[in-house]
Amino acid sequence: MDTTEMRRLFEAHREAETARDIDGILRTFVEDCFLETKALGLRSRGRDAVRAAYQQQYFTAFPDLTPEDEGITFGDGVVAVWGTLRGTSRGEWLGVPPGGGAFEVPFANVVPFQDGLMAGEAIYFDLATLCEQAGIPLDRIRAAAAARRAGTAVPTE
Repeated sequence: MDTTEMRRLFEAHREAETARDIDGILRTFVEDCFLETKALGLRSRGRDAVRAAYQQQYFTAFPDLTPEDEGITFGDGVVAVWGTLRGTSRGEWLGVPPGGGAFEVPFANVVPFQDGLMAGEAIYFDLATLCEQAGIPLDRIRAAAAARRAGTAVPTE
């Protein structure tokens, strides 16, 4: 894919995210896509798992989640985007109750492309600052992510 095609597809992806159109988001991905949240060490693989991650980890927990892209660069079959991520903790995140606070943290996304679509998305952000600003206990989020990685129940305390 050339940079024009990658930019067009990534912009369609962002528009679908803004509209909370999960089917539209999934149309930008290959069938065996991934969504990796580096700060949590979590990786969802396949459309069903990516759909669930968007619904449960992002849009339910932070209904006003908004990335403001400030820069973009292109490589051989990859896009890197960076900017500021804003949102408010309004719903459960990984089973942890909302803190109610708003956050504003730097982020970066790395998006590889495959077969004319996005292969997936790796998302980087400062988890500690997000939790502090949002009023979410960092230790509980880390424990919940660890439990999810291990395939065990989310700790309640």
